[in-house]
Amino acid sequence: MDLLLIRHAQSLNNHLTGALDYAARRQADPPLTELGQRQASRLASWATTDPFSQRITHLYTSLMTRAVQTAAPLAQALGLNVHGLVEAYECGGLSSGPDGGFTPVTGRDHGSLLTDCPVLLWPEEIHGQAWGGGCEPWDHAGFAKRAASVGRHLRKAADEADVVALITHHDFAQHLIAELLGLPALPGKALTFRLNNTATAYLELNADSGARVVHWINRTCHLTPDHLTL
Repeated sequence: MDLLLIRHAQSLNNHLTGALDYAARRQADPPLTELGQRQASRLASWATTDPFSQRITHLYTSLMTRAVQTAAPLAQALGLNVHGLVEAYECGGLSSGPDGGFTPVTGRDHGSLLTDCPVLLWPEEIHGQAWGGGCEPWDHAGFAKRAASVGRHLRKAADEADVVALITHHDFAQHLIAELLGLPALPGKALTFRLNNTATAYLELNADSGARVVHWINRTCHLTPDHLTL
């Protein structure tokens, strides 16, 4: 399997990180900022000129708003549909946050998310329903179990694909990369593979030989106020 993992572009909560009023202003399911929208557009432009990215045949995304909004310009650039993947959400899922006592929050439904990504295909297991939001305890064993399930789904898709791409999230990507590479879990914590907003990680996995190749991690399209660089 050739797999391209992509972290979503800058979200509102990313922008607020470190602010004194973060807890009060954060959103359970934040959209992209204006900068994030530009990052997503740059990612799409890069994908149309990169020989590896041009081979993507299956594009998956978490059902969190920031991931779906990142997927939309990439899907348009590559001429692909976007497959929603229920379990690819960020660790912890959707909740009201510390100021709201971490009360579970339901995700958006298909019709609502289609306004952000018109080619989003809804997962069969929640057909006709909104996504539940995935609110969960902060438990690394649980995250690793979910990563294993996502890994199985991606491997199945890879049977008929050249390259599978998944738009996901920083913390969950740690568990997914570890699972795909067969790395041992550390008690009570996740390994750290830094992924900036719209950064990519390219993993090559051979089911027959068991070989695993990391081509790159955290390759980023950088966006500055004056220009764009890869």
